[in-house]
Amino acid sequence: MRNRLIASIACSGMIASGILAASIASAETYIHEMGTVNFATPPTRIAVSNWSLTETVLALGINPVAIPEADGYREWVVEPALPAEFIDLGTRMAPNFEALRDSRPEVILISSDVAMAYDKLSAFAPTMVYSIYNSDQPAIDKAEDLMRNVGKLTGRSDKAEEIIASANQQIDAAADRIRKAVGDDAKFAVVRILDDAHFRIHGTTSLFGSTLARMGFANTWTGAVNGWGFSNGEIGDLAKLGSAHFAYIEPTPEAEKTRLFASPVWKALPFNRQNTVYEVPASWTFGGLLSAVRFAEQLADAITEAHGS
Repeated sequence: MRNRLIASIACSGMIASGILAASIASAETYIHEMGTVNFATPPTRIAVSNWSLTETVLALGINPVAIPEADGYREWVVEPALPAEFIDLGTRMAPNFEALRDSRPEVILISSDVAMAYDKLSAFAPTMVYSIYNSDQPAIDKAEDLMRNVGKLTGRSDKAEEIIASANQQIDAAADRIRKAVGDDAKFAVVRILDDAHFRIHGTTSLFGSTLARMGFANTWTGAVNGWGFSNGEIGDLAKLGSAHFAYIEPTPEAEKTRLFASPVWKALPFNRQNTVYEVPASWTFGGLLSAVRFAEQLADAITEAHGS
């Protein structure tokens, strides 16, 4: 009897070991910026550390279980709309670990700007690092890479390719609308106004600068930029832009904007005198692929409305 029991236990152990071995063998390995992660099945409970990751996961049809700074997302990113239910993860730079634990993620997606917390985050769930910014590559290219990587991770590679193809079609269509309104040789300055004396101007590697390049338009700013693709400037620097098509991205504090537009320096700027200033509704300058599409379409809307075409 005792021998049969031992044999039964041994057999059960062998079966369990076989199942575990089969599970490990069937797991797929995913590469990210700080290592590799194995998943036997695509994860669906995803926590995200920033808004470009948020919009990418949402675009693929998955509602993240934990999202940072939701009110800011609704104001600055706008779309895709956030789901009705999720855990508030706190700030983008300092995630709330208790909230993260409560969200019970199967995977945590972050970018390199919070990589210093990688080990702490990995204690809650496998953590993967995918970045668009702090690279010398065009941000729109990196945004496509992000879409493909998250699509592969979630078993939705076909969906990711559909989104990328659709995004490029929308960007091309927006470019055609702009050309019809202002011609092929238009040069653009893409700016976020900070106050009545300071601004950020986006270079060719930024999300919106690289989107302009993909649309076939020149960027008037060719100077140095930081890892996010922009340079800080003062109002006097705007004169260096010459006869540009000047697109400023909302939201902008209304009082600051009013003071800027009333200033003698602003009134003397060539693009102001030539009526080539365009207000672009809220678009996230540090977003993902859908933010690039939103910018392209809203820039086209603003330009065609201004030029009556």
